[in-house]
Amino acid sequence: MNVAVAAVLVAGGQGTRFGGTVRKQYLRLHGRPLLWWSLRAFQKSPSVGTIVVAVPKDDVERIARDSRRWRFSKLSRVVAGGATRQDSVRRGIEAVEAPFLWIAVHDAVRPLIDVMTIESVIAGAQETGAAIAAAPSRDTVKIADRNGYIADTPLRERVWLAQTPQVIRRDLLARAHRRARTFIGTDDAQLVERLGVRVRLVASALENLKVTLPSDLEIAEHILKGRL
Repeated sequence: MNVAVAAVLVAGGQGTRFGGTVRKQYLRLHGRPLLWWSLRAFQKSPSVGTIVVAVPKDDVERIARDSRRWRFSKLSRVVAGGATRQDSVRRGIEAVEAPFLWIAVHDAVRPLIDVMTIESVIAGAQETGAAIAAAPSRDTVKIADRNGYIADTPLRERVWLAQTPQVIRRDLLARAHRRARTFIGTDDAQLVERLGVRVRLVASALENLKVTLPSDLEIAEHILKGRL
């Protein structure tokens, strides 16, 4: 495809919901840290020219040292993340070199992302300036009111589960983050939506899961063993 895309891998979280003493982005999946698997996918993607990783401040030196051993040639910077995911993404964007016009933001704890999905989302972003990987919902979704009662049941075929990568034109993403200084969004697509930009949904597999709980890591291990 030959598009100048920079990947920003967000690994700045503390992993408090997972429990234990190891931050979840460094937990082992088939003998490698979760972060390594995400890096590997973007290293292999032909449209990605550079990778920036945002990690907790006290991990920067260690991950920079480890990354030299991993030998991912596209990994150009390891930067300190911020207090929130949004802060970490913004710092990652600021660390990207000037020639790259597109940013692919990816949660490092989605280790099962594959090259085909990355390239499909990049292609989808060319239409309006923004696209995200997402999985069509297989379940009926209920919208709750504040008291825990059903307020609405949206049509299932219109419900998608947002994932990453989220590929956005760099100028749009930077503007969205500047505007959101006092607004905390749940993902980058939401920030771009607030600019009035239409964001393309690109179908992705449920296998592109986010490791949040110990059971997620077990599922990821099972899926990866099947692939390998």
